[in-house]
Amino acid sequence: MKRILRLLVGLCLLFVVLIFLPFAIPINEEGLDPQHLADDADGAFVPLQGVNIYYEDKGLSDAPTILLVHGLFGSTETWRYNVATLVDNGYRVLTYDRPGFGLSDKVESFNYAVDNQADLMAQLLDHLNIERAIIIGHSAGGNVAAHFAIRHPQRVIKLVLVDAAIVSGGPPAFVGRFVSLPPIFRWGRIGLQAYFTRNNFENTLRSFYSDPSFLTESDYAVYWRAFQTAGWDVGLLGLTRDSAENLLDEATIRQISAETLLIWGSEDTITALDQGETLDTWIPQSTLVTLPNLGHQPFEENPEAFHQTLLEFLR
Repeated sequence: MKRILRLLVGLCLLFVVLIFLPFAIPINEEGLDPQHLADDADGAFVPLQGVNIYYEDKGLSDAPTILLVHGLFGSTETWRYNVATLVDNGYRVLTYDRPGFGLSDKVESFNYAVDNQADLMAQLLDHLNIERAIIIGHSAGGNVAAHFAIRHPQRVIKLVLVDAAIVSGGPPAFVGRFVSLPPIFRWGRIGLQAYFTRNNFENTLRSFYSDPSFLTESDYAVYWRAFQTAGWDVGLLGLTRDSAENLLDEATIRQISAETLLIWGSEDTITALDQGETLDTWIPQSTLVTLPNLGHQPFEENPEAFHQTLLEFLR
């Protein structure tokens, strides 16, 4: 009887620790003002779905529009090696920070589900009076781009998916429900703030490339910028919370009607090449191009090869 009583007392104490302790541990709510970090003359903020979205709009307003959609940890700066080349080749180039990333708002109340993010893309295009665009999505941003192509097919001129995380990856649905519990969400913030030091993040970033030796202090700095804003951890947890049914099955992917280019780094260890081969089988009008000796972010690691492949497809 005493053993059972001790067990019950221990469980009660554990319950109290899990439920109440995280609210006694301080969390850093401070950060730099995104408005002050936005130093690009072509950058602006627009309120969409109750959050401020940062975007950059470059090139001639009457040129064909390319909309670039970044992946995990990305931002407008993800495309820093690409935008100028695309503008020089006659395109209007629109980049934006997805909710929870870059300089866009990172709030717990936003619906980070991919289908809602795809609808937000449509709202951004509406704000800029852009009816149709070439949609280019990378990694998790490729998932958003694919959802957009399915939900808004009439607005897609062509679709480009770069090392896209569409058919696998991401946490199981029950994890999202677990994270939605306030004490667990709070524990998640505590854990993320403890783990994501500058050094740990740089080690993570290097794993995205086959050969990260090209990275400079400037490259690391543009990725670290978002982690200097308030609530960056809230955005990451919101994505995890709302991740249920983000991945697409074969029947849904076959609904993509746009002519599609799949660009893949042959040495990608984040979304392996076989995922690109699967998409090439499922998407009706698709072409898969593999870029040798490149990792998860070929547009940074070898922008010249990426541009050549992309521009040939667009022409």
